Amino acid sequence: MFPQDLFMIGSEKMKILGQVFFRSLAVNCFPKYSAAFCVALLLHAVLSSNQDALAKESGGMPEVILRGAADATLRDALSALTPLFWRSSQPPASEVALRSRARRHDERLLRALAAEGYYAAAVDFEILWDAPRPQVTFDIVPGPAYRLDRIEVVCRATPAGEPLSPPPVYVSPGLQPGAVARAEAILEGEKQLVAEANNAGYPFASVHDRRVVVEHDKQRVNVTYFLALGAQLAFGTARLEGLEKVRPETVLRELPWREGETYRASLVAKAQETLQRSGLFTMARVMPAPPEEAADGAIPIVVEVAERRHRSISLGLQYRTDEGVGLGGHWEHRNFAARGRRLRIQSNVTEIEQSFSIDYDYQQFRRKDQTLTLFAKSAQLDPDPYRSRRFDIGAWVERKISPEWTIGMGPALRLSRVREPRRTQQYYLASFPMQAAWDRRDDRLDPTRGFRFTNRLTPFVDVTNINTHFLKNELSMTHYLQFADAPSLTLAARLRLGVMGGAGLGGIPADERFYAGGGGSIRGYAYQKVGPLDKDGEPTGGRSLTDWSIELRHRINEQFGVVFFVDGGMAHKSVYPDFGDTPQWGAGIGARYFTPIGPMRLDVAAPLNRRRGLDSSVQFYINIGQAF
Repeated sequence: MFPQDLFMIGSEKMKILGQVFFRSLAVNCFPKYSAAFCVALLLHAVLSSNQDALAKESGGMPEVILRGAADATLRDALSALTPLFWRSSQPPASEVALRSRARRHDERLLRALAAEGYYAAAVDFEILWDAPRPQVTFDIVPGPAYRLDRIEVVCRATPAGEPLSPPPVYVSPGLQPGAVARAEAILEGEKQLVAEANNAGYPFASVHDRRVVVEHDKQRVNVTYFLALGAQLAFGTARLEGLEKVRPETVLRELPWREGETYRASLVAKAQETLQRSGLFTMARVMPAPPEEAADGAIPIVVEVAERRHRSISLGLQYRTDEGVGLGGHWEHRNFAARGRRLRIQSNVTEIEQSFSIDYDYQQFRRKDQTLTLFAKSAQLDPDPYRSRRFDIGAWVERKISPEWTIGMGPALRLSRVREPRRTQQYYLASFPMQAAWDRRDDRLDPTRGFRFTNRLTPFVDVTNINTHFLKNELSMTHYLQFADAPSLTLAARLRLGVMGGAGLGGIPADERFYAGGGGSIRGYAYQKVGPLDKDGEPTGGRSLTDWSIELRHRINEQFGVVFFVDGGMAHKSVYPDFGDTPQWGAGIGARYFTPIGPMRLDVAAPLNRRRGLDSSVQFYINIGQAF
């Protein structure tokens, strides 16, 4: 009989361990000590069995109840600590063990109450062990919330130096006397002090000590920060590290300061963000050199980068029931002429559209926050109601006026030949589009919070026939809301409005009119099939547009998600949307597979008010990226 046979009276886990491990260990390696090993593990198995039996007898994991925290914010903060009570994977084996665990949680709750400003709180608990499931009830008496009273900042040149009076720079922790003395606010005040000092020319400022005095008799808290400023410095020379093919001047022009200007940490952070978003580097880090390198009142700035491959090729595939299979690809050079310029050549082929385009981006055109784009595009469009061959050329100047606001404008010229069922027209359209965009999305590829607002206004005139002129105005809004209680759920909404005036419907080229329906508009309907129709059932386009979408997006895990959506709207003949027109509605379900370059999308949609003989019963859409 081998020693592992004794494990039959222990847990199944111990039995398996004995069979696999101790047969070789006890018999082959340590026969002299095998009996001692077996006795020790036998005792462990018996104790484990007793503990399992006690846990089962006591009803498993105990229930935790909090009483007395009336304030909702405080109650949520205390409830968030409950999982720590269950941190052990094993339920307590006895009432004594449960009481010990409750006592530790009692202390944890008191610390949390103090962190929320309740320094005179009291917590007691009672245990109901004989219930079907053991219960631990914590009775919480928060007491009064202590308030901030005196807030002081003592500035020194060095941690061991004398206080500077008056301080050379005014900095504030942002705390207000009378506010609840929450620990988080006090710690945030420390960070704000350092940030303000860093932005006032002190790159090496630090809070070397913090004194918090609680006056229980007055129920108030006094806070003193001890701030070591260090030397006030200016921007010195920029030291570039890691450059290979990118020219130094390409990096230097991205730095938003001049040598000799007072040091500001916000400008350093802005430079780092700009370099990271330039597309030239896989890594960019901007920071002041060590303090000992400061000289003549200036500190050198270290710019460390790692270049990425500057050329890339991409291919794409899409499928839509109404448009068929589509292929696309582009070649991009992000360091054209070694100056950080971007050259992009792109081609797309579907059953409806074939296009070829070239774009050239000139960053920091005349100013640091401005980009000039020169473009040329040749395209052939062949939807059912018309066929268009056109060539576009133009320039676009875009300026980022804030982290969220962008404006752009520029001239363009289009030469086109548009064939409709009863006529063929040739146009030489000059235009000057203008656009403003407000973008507060948290992610461009897969947003879950924030919104984007875009308004584009474009006047058109035919240079060979000035009687052909019109004004096109397009407004689009998207909004994303992530549920706090269910972060895997996102509610996304989109609204698009369009109006066009200055010419009748016949005076506007067919390829510039508004259309609705299809994957980028109202899913469940064929491409451009929602709106005014001629006697043959073909869309004529409209002078105004309304369409909208709402999606409920559920991310199941890191790789997969599901979407439920409803779309609606239509194109209108009138200059302004006619809300007396009956909109078309579509609904469906989609699947998402998340990749580093964005989610892959499969949507299946059906028309809700299907038009007999015109609409199919279902439409499929496969593409990359969210629908909006």
